Amino acid sequence: MNLDLHIHTTAYSSCSVMSPDELMLAVIAENLDGVCITEHNRIWSREEAEELSQRYGLAVFRGMEVTTTGGDILVFGMEEEPGGELWNPAVLKQKVDSAGGIAIAAHPFRGFLLFGFGTFQTDLKQSLDNPTFSHVHGLEVCNGMVTDEESALAEQAAEALGLIKFGGSDAHKAASVGTCVTRFEDTLRDEKDLIQAILSGRFLVERMK
Repeated sequence: MNLDLHIHTTAYSSCSVMSPDELMLAVIAENLDGVCITEHNRIWSREEAEELSQRYGLAVFRGMEVTTTGGDILVFGMEEEPGGELWNPAVLKQKVDSAGGIAIAAHPFRGFLLFGFGTFQTDLKQSLDNPTFSHVHGLEVCNGMVTDEESALAEQAAEALGLIKFGGSDAHKAASVGTCVTRFEDTLRDEKDLIQAILSGRFLVERMK
């Protein structure tokens, strides 16, 4: 089952220029089996996701990208939204664990090169000291909005720390959908299946464009 697991739409992410319908048309164009919509600090209702899924005959899973004091963290399986609060990674991890969910540090090394501050300089030893990494299950090692160097460092850090290697396009426009695809060995029916599949490691993350 081929999915894009990091997506933003105009439904709840003001930074996106892609409507839910535009997203699904892009999913079809990329020959994907579905997506996980991860709006900023908001989670779609089950009814909204089911309606979109049924309308297009494709899987629509729900997640959320939470802004924390230690960076952006993707969460799956948690319904609680931060509202106006700014949680720290430890507090978020407790909430995720209580919900039986999973937490992934999103684009953990995205920064200076992307935003024009010059080459992002760090080394693996320094990266492993990031306190956020002790409060997540994995790192996003493939993201459509980071450089190859930043992705490589994320993969090295995940390997060294024994964390899950996660991927998603982080698409905010239709052309970016399918940049990073996760290929699961199993068919997934709901978020519970998605979480179990991620934890089992029965998947492959691949950058497509």
